[in-house]
Amino acid sequence: MKVRTASLLLAVLACGPSLQHANNQTATGGILITEERIKQSGGKTAWEVIKRAAPVFSTHESRTGRPASMERRGRGSILLEDSPIIMLDGVRVSDFKVLDQIPAETIFSIYILTGAEGTTYYGTNAGGGVIEIRTKDGSQD
Repeated sequence: MKVRTASLLLAVLACGPSLQHANNQTATGGILITEERIKQSGGKTAWEVIKRAAPVFSTHESRTGRPASMERRGRGSILLEDSPIIMLDGVRVSDFKVLDQIPAETIFSIYILTGAEGTTYYGTNAGGGVIEIRTKDGSQD
């Protein structure tokens, strides 16, 4: 029984989003923003990098320039609340506004799962997408 459990676990791990193509889209349709692309974006914080390098999200700022809202583009209803789930080094962050406090130079990569891809790995609450941020200090190998 232990061998069967181990092989099932390997099968689950093998289907994770890991294959990357030249256009920074993975085999599952997610978007990978590499460290090089983060530098090219010119953003100083994670919020600015996502605004510039992730066209799948619509971002809005307050009058003071702070993050105010973020949602997936092309949503079906104006009443639908579908903010993306934010994962920072494998830990869920409850408020997306913290993205404005993460310096871009500390980020190793940002992986964005949209719609169906997000729900595959994070459940039905991830319909608005998932933003996985790996920092250089806390990157998971």
